[in-house]
Amino acid sequence: MTKLRLTRTARGAVIAVALALVVAAPAAAAQPTRTVRPLHGGFVDPAGTACAFDVAGEPNAKPPSASAFQSGGFVAETDFSDGTVTYSVRARGAYVNLETGARFETLDTFMERDQFDLDAGLIIGGTTGQTTFYFLPGDHGPFGVVQYPGALYHFDGTTSYTIDASTFATYEFAYSGSITDVCAALS
Repeated sequence: MTKLRLTRTARGAVIAVALALVVAAPAAAAQPTRTVRPLHGGFVDPAGTACAFDVAGEPNAKPPSASAFQSGGFVAETDFSDGTVTYSVRARGAYVNLETGARFETLDTFMERDQFDLDAGLIIGGTTGQTTFYFLPGDHGPFGVVQYPGALYHFDGTTSYTIDASTFATYEFAYSGSITDVCAALS
């Protein structure tokens, strides 16, 4: 699994928890909380939710000399009282075309910073490093509005985005650096 992979529903649950922490935070600035968890297990994106075919995310177990990649990697989440959440992610694995077995190997290392705008109902954020994003039809992707069947891109550089905190639709997206079309690489 190359990026902490969350469906829109799972992303919503994570955001709801983060928003609850923001609402419950005292007016005075509190110390941030940090949680580190391993990445393990995989996922399958059915055809039409990223590529025209089913795509599996398969984590790779750590090589003997790379302890940071235990069980496919880890994510360290830091929550701040002002609603900012940062993630430090190290993930190794592959995206796999379940029809053909074609693989796109990744070793993602990135920092992500999200700010929750409760009044506007938006998540404004960005990443730095190597990461992978999926876009559903209707999302604003790196080349404009994404059409069916969606898109899956690997970035090496920086990204910025604005996401609806209720529907998790991507309203704005920009990047600098290199981009790889993972669906094309798996075709």
